[in-house]
Amino acid sequence: MKRLLILTIVLCFNFNFGQNTVSELSGNWIKYKAEMKDGSELLDRLLEEKRYFEFIISKNTLCITAHPTHRSKQSCLHFTMIDNFLKTSPYSGFLIEKITKDSLIISEKIDGLTPDKEKRIYLVNKQVLLDTYKEEYKNRKNIVASELFTPYTNSSLEFELYDALKHNFSNHELIGKITIYPLKKKVTTQITYSTDTDSTRLKTIKKVIDKSFKKWNLTNFNEYESIELPFILKSIKTDVLAKIDIVYFTNNLSDFDTLYGNTFQNLRKAAELFDKGISEYNDKKYQSAIEYFNESYSLNNKNIDALYNVASIYFQSGDKENACKVWKEISELGQVTAKELHKKNCE
Repeated sequence: MKRLLILTIVLCFNFNFGQNTVSELSGNWIKYKAEMKDGSELLDRLLEEKRYFEFIISKNTLCITAHPTHRSKQSCLHFTMIDNFLKTSPYSGFLIEKITKDSLIISEKIDGLTPDKEKRIYLVNKQVLLDTYKEEYKNRKNIVASELFTPYTNSSLEFELYDALKHNFSNHELIGKITIYPLKKKVTTQITYSTDTDSTRLKTIKKVIDKSFKKWNLTNFNEYESIELPFILKSIKTDVLAKIDIVYFTNNLSDFDTLYGNTFQNLRKAAELFDKGISEYNDKKYQSAIEYFNESYSLNNKNIDALYNVASIYFQSGDKENACKVWKEISELGQVTAKELHKKNCE
């Protein structure tokens, strides 16, 4: 989407580093922090902070895993190393800003995007995390897994549950826990709450998960008598889809809000309103353009460009007071460019 604002301030980050080699980067890296490249807070901060991110580099292949408990969602890219840049396509890649034995800082580099649209990601060497957790749990036999210290599968339990329930689907949510016993070579599932009273469906869910022992990779976990994974499950059936989602390491059903974020209908409508705002602006219908941009933002508050466009129209129209109000609103969302614009034009 196009931003109307022409008063964009591009902040440059200078880092001193020597040329890196692929061997230095090889290994598994886990995200612990992220921000926009200009220093702004993430626009989708709530979702991003809860999202797992593992960066796996081997030879000239870069794999990204976005789920801590299974590798079925892993995607891989081939890259070319050019100085400190991992080039993954003719138009994009990752800049290596800093690397040590234990930590890595990378940033996106995408043609056509400004630093307020690109992310900077801070990662730690996975082995460092594993060693830390093992030290913490060295005298314990029974542990509760966490996003950063958990067994994982090479498949998705959601797919297997969907297959088992596809002829008996319902809309429901449940809370439970999976307990893995490495020495006994078994898994047990306990359902502590469910909005579904159909015992047949609940028994099917429990049966599928209980039979999953051989699917779990227990490297780093064989020394424990039991590993507990709390989880919530949501089964959805509509006229157009049927799906099952699981969120691990929680027993709070409201955490599904961070999984879904927004509805497809809202996002589509917000995009339509944004485009109408652009059209109205091009036709010099500034007031209706502002209304469309505001409506678009109300449906999708991750699209900060809608607010930037409102401020830009006010400013270009000579309404400095309202432009400053909008820039201040964007500034309070942690956006550096808006802070600079407010400082330059309003203070």
